[in-house]
Order: sequence, then structure tokens, then C-alpha cells
Amino acid sequence: MQTMDYHHLLNKQVKKLLPESYLEDDTIVQFLNAINNSFNNFDKAKNLADHAFNISEQEYQQVTANLREQNKIKQRSISQIKEAIKSLDPKAEFKMDDSDDDLIHIISFLKQRIEEAKLLELELINAKDVAEKAALAKTQFLSVMSHEIRTPMNAVIGFTHLLIHQDPKPEQVEFLNFLKFSAENLLVLINDILDFNKIEAGKIEFESVDFSIKDLISNTRLSLLQKANEKDIKIKLMLDQDLPNALIGDPVRLGQILTNLISNAVKFTNSGKVTITASLAQHDNEHSTIDFEVADTGIGIMPDKLDYIFDSFSQASSDTTRKFGGSGLGLTITKRLLQLQGSDIYVKSEYGKGSEFTFSLTFKNSSKHINNILNSDEFYSLKSLKGTKLLIAEDNLINVILAKEFMKQWDVDCDVAENGEIALMLVKTNNYDMVLMDLQMPEMDGYQTTIAIRELEGEKYKKLPILALTASAMLDIQDQAFTVGMNDYISKPFNPNELHRKIVEYSNKN
Repeated sequence: MQTMDYHHLLNKQVKKLLPESYLEDDTIVQFLNAINNSFNNFDKAKNLADHAFNISEQEYQQVTANLREQNKIKQRSISQIKEAIKSLDPKAEFKMDDSDDDLIHIISFLKQRIEEAKLLELELINAKDVAEKAALAKTQFLSVMSHEIRTPMNAVIGFTHLLIHQDPKPEQVEFLNFLKFSAENLLVLINDILDFNKIEAGKIEFESVDFSIKDLISNTRLSLLQKANEKDIKIKLMLDQDLPNALIGDPVRLGQILTNLISNAVKFTNSGKVTITASLAQHDNEHSTIDFEVADTGIGIMPDKLDYIFDSFSQASSDTTRKFGGSGLGLTITKRLLQLQGSDIYVKSEYGKGSEFTFSLTFKNSSKHINNILNSDEFYSLKSLKGTKLLIAEDNLINVILAKEFMKQWDVDCDVAENGEIALMLVKTNNYDMVLMDLQMPEMDGYQTTIAIRELEGEKYKKLPILALTASAMLDIQDQAFTVGMNDYISKPFNPNELHRKIVEYSNKN
């Protein structure tokens, strides 16, 4: 008999419980078909459930693995945060152990540190403002003190110079030379302090002008020869024959560097000599590098002091300061000036036998021919400027008397204005070759007067040479003088040579 193909479980039951004739009963067949469908549907549902369970198990394992990895990352992060906190918290104010995973606790600590950092930043900003105001106050103080000290120094040095050249008695010459020496030393001290302040403030500027390197070194030697002769010390000059005739650079700053080194060598040498050497180290079509050396047979420097001699206000010992004097700023200024030009200074010394200071500077080559103009007192004291007419705008009576005495020696015709308003009136009614303009005057100061002169109608007022007379060496004041239309400046105390040279230069009477 034919059998139906049912679900395997149903087939077992049919064979076991129903007679073979069940197929003849349609009702039983329909019932069995319904049961068979139920079995098949159950299997399908079971297969789907098994499949879903298998997939869920895999996803669960993946999620679990991801959570474990995230937990490891969290633990590493917390560990790194703890290490960072230890470095931020040297006083161990934040208490924690290795099992402390309380991120809220850690975040709270970091928030506190951020607030403290902001407070510190605010304090630093305030401190910076205070420091800047203090620096400005120091600059203003130095400017005022420079003016107040240089003004009487102008009289002391100027009148001493005049007295020396008026045939004093032999015993008076000695006293006048002592006075001149002391006054000039005081001026050097003032200039050192002002230069040091300008360097510290970053307000040093270097010129690029044509100059003769040989003449500059020779004239620097000549300017210090008298001091050396007083101690019976020779200053020997050794110049390389291959040195260029003319270079482009800042002769004033180079002269300052050489003067500091040579005067130091003379000061600390009791017998023997000072040797100045300049040699050509490198040369091409555009640049020349010069090696400089200043050597002496002086007291030398103790080995343990060599590292400190370039420090501010530093000398080898307090005994040295008492015996030889000085501010202790000369070498500091020298080193800073060289560093600002991309160079440096080096020293070798043997205590009791002498010292050697060496440095190098690179200059641009110049194609100009530089004439050597003698800068001796004798040259300028004999040079007549007859035919020159100038105006001195100055309210300080002592400075007026001193300036007029110089003009008298040089046959210069001069008028005097005690304030800016009088100066302006005299300029309108006279034909001056130049004006010497004090910056600080009543009624109208030198700046206002210069502006007023430049605004007058007529080309001659635009071209009239106006030179500032200033007892301040501050760069800002010099810049302001140029800004308002002044041509140049002369620092007080007057250097007679410089004053004469600038009158010659700007009055066109050379």
C-alpha cells in the first residue's frame, strides 16, 4: 500500500499507531497533513532560532572583546593621566593609589590646576606690565639724569679745555690735567651706563658708512697715547699691509670696542707695552673679515675669574676696582656689541704676565677713497671759521658762555637765543649758515622751534642746517630730533673737535 511522505517523526507515529488502511479515510489524511505542516513549520522556526542564537553569540563575543579592549585603553589612559598629574603636582597634593580609577576625581583635580594656571597667567601678565612700566621709568630716569649730569659736565670739561689752551702756569697745567682726566673718566662712566641700558633694551642700531679701517685704528691709538705715555707704556700698532683702504660698517661702534679694549689694557699694565694687531683673515669681491687682537703685558687675570670678566659690573677683584677704578661695564658692552654684529670676543691670560683679547668682524667692501682728516686738538684750535654766521639757541647761561668762547676762538660770528620764540624771530630776520638748537628750552622747545622753522615760506628754511644740542644720549631723543627735521646732533659735554668738525661740515665753509 502506498504511504504518504510525512515528517520523519510523524511517519514513525503513523506506522506505529495507524492501520495501513488509514489512507482510505480522507479525514485522517487531512488531519495527518495538518500535523505534518505543523512539524515542518516547527523545524523551520527552530532552524531560524538556532541561526539567530549563533549570530547573537558571535556578536556578544565581539562586543565583549571590544569592551575588554576599551577597558585596557581606559586603564592606560588613566595611568598616563596619573603620571601627568604627578609631574604637575610635585607637592603630592592630589592623593591617589594605583587602584584609583575615579575619573571624576581626576577631572576635578585637573580643573583645579587649569584654574590655577589661568590665575598664574594673569599674575604673569600683570608682572610683565609692571616690568615694562619699570623699564620705561628707568629709561626716563636715565634720560633725565643724563641731561642733568651732562649739563654741568659740559661746563667742567669745556672750560677746562679752554683754560689748558690759555697758557696757564706750569703748576696749574698739572691741576687742570687732573681735572680734565677726572671729568672725562666720569663721562666715560655715564656713557657706559647709558650704552649698557640701550643694549639691554635692544635699542642699539649700527650704521653702514664708508670708513678707513687703518685710520680708525691709528686714531684710536693716538687718542689713548697720552694715558700710555703717563705710565711710560708703549702702544705698538701692527697693521696688515693687505687691509683694504675703505670698508662699510659702523666706525663709531668699532672705535668704541677698540677704545674699551686698549684703555683697559693701558689701565691694567704697569710696565711694558700694549700691542694692537689687525690682519686680513678673508677677502672676496663683496666682504672682508678682519681679525683684531689687543695684547698687553699687564697684571693678567686669574684663571678662576676668566669666566666672569664679561659679566655686568664685574672686575677681577675688589682690589682691582679700588686700585684701577672703572665701572666694570667696558668688557660687557664690548662683548654685547660684538654679539649684536654676529661675532664674539675671546680672551687668553696668564696671571702676572698679561692678557690677549681677540675678535673678528666682517665688513662690506667699499670702492670709495677715504681721506684721513686729523682729529687733533692742534688742528681744530688753529682752524679759523671766519665768515661763518650761526645761531645758538640755548637757555643755559654756562653753556652759552662756553659755546661763545669756542666760537670766538674759531672766528665764528654768532647770535644767542634764550628760548624758541626768540630763535624763530632771529632766523626770520638773519641769514645764518646753521643753527645749534638746544632741545629743552622755555616758551618753545627745540622740537617745536625746528618744526616752526621748517614750515616758514622759502626754500632756505627747508635747507637751513639745524643741529640738536642734547645732554641726553638716549636713542629715542635722537630719533625724535631727526623726525622733526633736524640734520644732526651734538652731545653735551661738547667735544671741541666734534663741534668744530660739524660746523665745517654743515656750514659749507670748509
